[in-house]
Amino acid sequence: MKRTITSGLLAFLLLPALDAAETRIWTSRKGSTIEAELLRFDETNATLLAAGNKQIVLPMADLSIADRQFMVENVGADAKILVSGEIGEPEKQVKIDSSTFKKLKESNLIFGTDSESAYELMESEHFLIATAGGVRPQAIAETAERMWHGMAFQHMNFRRDWGDKRMLILLVEDREAYTALGKWWTGLLKEKGNTEGAANVSAAWDRVGSTMVTLPDEMADKHKVFPAVRVFNVKEDTLFKKPMGSFLVFSMAGVLLDRQLGNISSYGVEGLFAVNTGHSYYKEISLTGKSETSLLSAAGTGEAEVKEKKGFGDASDWAKTLRGLVKKGEIKCEVAPMFKVKNEDVTPEQLALMYSFSAYMESTPARLACYASMVRRIESSKQIPVPEEIAKIFGFETVAALEADWKLFVTEGKFK
Repeated sequence: MKRTITSGLLAFLLLPALDAAETRIWTSRKGSTIEAELLRFDETNATLLAAGNKQIVLPMADLSIADRQFMVENVGADAKILVSGEIGEPEKQVKIDSSTFKKLKESNLIFGTDSESAYELMESEHFLIATAGGVRPQAIAETAERMWHGMAFQHMNFRRDWGDKRMLILLVEDREAYTALGKWWTGLLKEKGNTEGAANVSAAWDRVGSTMVTLPDEMADKHKVFPAVRVFNVKEDTLFKKPMGSFLVFSMAGVLLDRQLGNISSYGVEGLFAVNTGHSYYKEISLTGKSETSLLSAAGTGEAEVKEKKGFGDASDWAKTLRGLVKKGEIKCEVAPMFKVKNEDVTPEQLALMYSFSAYMESTPARLACYASMVRRIESSKQIPVPEEIAKIFGFETVAALEADWKLFVTEGKFK
């Protein structure tokens, strides 16, 4: 789905041309892309050299944050270009042409040997949607593509790291197919020796709204998809009739960020739950104005106990309630204790705190640039940075200074 970026600005910038220019895909806020070299730039505009020696001059603020970060890190552009323009909502601004979604004639995606496990398939640009039952795939396909663009707009390496594979999404409404999928997944976990994981999946399988499974490498290679698969347990198809519903946004925000963070090492996983969950709730609330997603946890050595975790009800209550608790000192804006919280122990107050931290990190162009740097740090190191390192990434000498700024954002800033 390539489109050419157009611009009404015809000015020719009389600046020296760059040496050893790199051909790459450049992206606008509305999702249009062009493969071109960066010819020259200043703080206001960038001139691209496309095929046929065609020069295109673009306002810097129209380029994705990822493109501008590339210019800062690779061609010596001033970091001021990272804070030009507004953050906006690229997920809403991108133009998605649903007529490009393509149904595949052959349905050859099968889990195990059960005949009920055959799925109908549809492709979008970056996703393979598999359905079992009467649920339609168009809404989740559009939601996934919009959320994909949001990540590509903000994170420099996202498009490159994604490559030419697709992410598989399963929409399972048919009860027999969903049961068969659960048996396949628990059996696979047992084969790998993860009996506790298999027990937890079995206990929560029927209750979850969405979850993740992992394909064997040969199965992933056969379908040219990533091994990590998002599964939706479709009990109410009304959630899947319109794109950008709150539950769909929450689910795709989490899985896409998790994809970009990479395989976190076992020694560096502390804080991952807070970072991913906070981001998912931030995207759900900021893009939809609602919070309709609960978390489930299953734990236990015998019969696993399933717990449901929620925030403060309506999205409008999250900031208001948390603000009051922070002002009273009942909840503290502290990174280290928040990073130690686990899914099975999380409280509504802690979920709201995680949401507020992500809202803080992504609230201004300058902070969003720091947030993108933190994501790249996690990509490369395979661990969540310790609070001291996060403070430095965001330009603070101490964690206390970062936490004070975060608290000010919650109590007196534009946190909502």
